[in-house]
Amino acid sequence: MNDNDSIISTEQTMENIIVESDTAAFNKDVIEASKNIPVLVDFWADWCAPCKQLTPIIETLVKSYNGQIKLVKIDTEKNQELSQQLQIQSLPTVYAFYEGQPIDGFSGAMPENEVKKFINKVIEASGGNKLEELKKDIEDAEKLFNEENFEAALTSFSSLLSAEANNATIIAGYGKCLLKLERDNEVAELLEGLEEDMLNDKSILSLIALSKLEKNNKLAGAPEEFLNDVNSNPDNHELRFKLAEAYLASNQKREGLDQLLIIVKKDRKWEEDKARKKILELLNAFGEEDPITSETRLKLSSIIFA
Repeated sequence: MNDNDSIISTEQTMENIIVESDTAAFNKDVIEASKNIPVLVDFWADWCAPCKQLTPIIETLVKSYNGQIKLVKIDTEKNQELSQQLQIQSLPTVYAFYEGQPIDGFSGAMPENEVKKFINKVIEASGGNKLEELKKDIEDAEKLFNEENFEAALTSFSSLLSAEANNATIIAGYGKCLLKLERDNEVAELLEGLEEDMLNDKSILSLIALSKLEKNNKLAGAPEEFLNDVNSNPDNHELRFKLAEAYLASNQKREGLDQLLIIVKKDRKWEEDKARKKILELLNAFGEEDPITSETRLKLSSIIFA
């Protein structure tokens, strides 16, 4: 099993664990998100000195919980109607939401140890142990997948999906199992049934990219079919692109990416930047956990900004 087949972690990515929101996005960022994990909502204003003391404390603590809780920040000056609806009477005010409902809260600045106690209480009240159990169950399903026991992994993800139908990580894991079992039509149906917001989740974007990659792999030939021609015609980018696809189809990721990087270096504008776009599509499929992703991003940047 190679690295690009690993399932994305159940923990929330750091870029969406702390977000600034507003009235329009409140339902998505807070109500819907709280159906999966507890969400802290920090109501603040630029003129509020205690807010400037409290917010950094909450941010630091939320990051330390590795995805067990999310922080949403609301500027009350820019979202006065929402603040009135939620009866925010003093600042700072922090509400904790879970399963779409407020379950706790406090007003005024608090020291770090008190904020930590509050967060622990919220996580416990929202079934924090269940989150750990879910994480362990997904890790077990991932292990089966990485061992190429795709039928067993599919059964595990299917069971998880019946209890967590809106969990993007589980959906992506289930879809990747279907891909490996060559049940492409079911993957297409799975993706067609997802809401637009879900389609923008990194786990689902990775599944989409992997689905495209699997289709291309079935059409690609063997690297040996193109090597001699590429060596004889090093400036023929179409041949080199086909060689890259052949390498990728045979699970030689680094070799395939290197061929695409050569095209970018020689002629970035070839076929409307086709090689660079292909690289980005592949990195999205491989995921940030794959060391080849960061390695290739560095190589690509050095070429583009040389």
